[in-house]
Amino acid sequence: MKQKNFKKNLSLKSNNIIAIYIIFLFFTMAYIPNICGYYKEIVDYKINNKIKFKDPSINEDGIDIDYVYSIIQNLSYIIFTEYNESAGELAKGRGFGTKGEHKAAEILYENMTNMGLITTKERLNNTEKYPNLIKGYNVLDYGLTLKNETSKEALDCYINAIKLKNPIHEKIVNLSFNNTKIKIMPNTTFGWFKALINDRKEGKYVFLSDIRSVYSRDPNASLSLDSLLLRKMFYPIQNPCVFYNSFKKILKKEFLKICFKNCVGTITYDFTNDTHNKGFNTNGELLANVIINGTNGRKILNDYKNYKVDFYIKEMYNKSIESYNVIGLLEGTDKNKTVIVDCLYDSVWSQGTGDAAIGMGIVMGVAKYFQDHNIHPKCNIKFIGFGGEEAGLLGAIYYEDTHQDEKITHIIDLNQVCSSQKNPPLTLNVVFNKLSFMWDIWPIIEKSNYTQRVNNTDIAKRWWPSGNPSDDRVFNMNRWLQVKTVSFLEDFPWIAHHRDGLNHTAGDVFDHVDWNEVKVVGEIVINILQHLTVEPESIRYS
Repeated sequence: MKQKNFKKNLSLKSNNIIAIYIIFLFFTMAYIPNICGYYKEIVDYKINNKIKFKDPSINEDGIDIDYVYSIIQNLSYIIFTEYNESAGELAKGRGFGTKGEHKAAEILYENMTNMGLITTKERLNNTEKYPNLIKGYNVLDYGLTLKNETSKEALDCYINAIKLKNPIHEKIVNLSFNNTKIKIMPNTTFGWFKALINDRKEGKYVFLSDIRSVYSRDPNASLSLDSLLLRKMFYPIQNPCVFYNSFKKILKKEFLKICFKNCVGTITYDFTNDTHNKGFNTNGELLANVIINGTNGRKILNDYKNYKVDFYIKEMYNKSIESYNVIGLLEGTDKNKTVIVDCLYDSVWSQGTGDAAIGMGIVMGVAKYFQDHNIHPKCNIKFIGFGGEEAGLLGAIYYEDTHQDEKITHIIDLNQVCSSQKNPPLTLNVVFNKLSFMWDIWPIIEKSNYTQRVNNTDIAKRWWPSGNPSDDRVFNMNRWLQVKTVSFLEDFPWIAHHRDGLNHTAGDVFDHVDWNEVKVVGEIVINILQHLTVEPESIRYS
């Protein structure tokens, strides 16, 4: 009888533990109620080729598509026009503090000025509140050579900066790893235990692994329950699932650094065949982290014992990075109130079209619409291109901190939007920080008939008090009581996110713009902005 009762109690305890875990999981997510809840391969593209123009069926009324087209194209092609790769220069796109980002700022400044806005270019600096805002590692050069018994092969790759002990400002550091073995990263507890024992028996090596977890953007990834919930039901949301995944990622790096003395780095291969991830990191990695495409990764995986790798990186720790916010002011009747329409204009080391040349092009197109139609707003409107977003929302942080006296009432933020992808289809998340603001604005968005006109992408309204993982979040974290925000972010899973490859012609590239969606999203932003800044009898709906 005692044994039977023991088994019964054990079963009840197990059920209780499972129930408590499920309740905890959903309770921690419940504070953010979510109301609605292809990658094309380019192999023969060259910058000087004739470019296919937009779909001729696009209605030219509303936002000026020709103008937006030129902005998006010019920002995307900076990776080609500003760097001389044939001379060994790294093409860093519009990366934070690079000459590509500086060129983008010039393009925005010139266009804002030409359309008649009061334009300023504010350089980002450290502030009293943020004394270490403008700093980071700058990768000056890197290389990767894989060797087997018969050949040497240079691979299309990317390497993150390596975190240094006591970095010295503006001192160039060279790190190299020669004739290094490759080992497969374990994925079981026993495998890690065995690898830990063998670590002391061998020379220097790197671990090879694929991109896993919810952050990989792989639509076919095998995910844990919390990651599945994050992707399928609750995106976008920053909840314990996100923190848990981030914690696992950090813990693995610390574990490798501390426990595996002979491991000098990792090589990570992507789930896509011809692109590799270009996540931007100004803080540096604990170990060298080389990222390659899926084709090359699987090639090594199938014959890793016959491969050795040489890789090097030249980097510098910089405390005086040059970056700008570009601001175009359209003065209103009441100069004591401001509505901001913004987007990031920097990028990772790629064309950075969807993230976020398109969004920046729409911001510029909306500004041009207001000027072309001689619309006089009842409050100030600032059209802003924020620098350094990919390095940690730095432009928005600097602006919010240095404009404390400005009464910002509303923010319309654009991030990654209008990239064509059919499999799997994307969702345009329209994220509001306040429920009342959402109920006010959503009927205006519904007037656009988005789902009927953009038939390959869904749209969903979300209430998230902290805002999107975008520039609007800075203002929500510091001025939530004063400001109402709406942010547009198309995702999950957007396969081309932060991807680059094939001489910068695959991944997040200009050829993947959905011009019909650009038209519709531009119309939505115009209508929201008119609703917020124009007297009702004067509103011109697109």
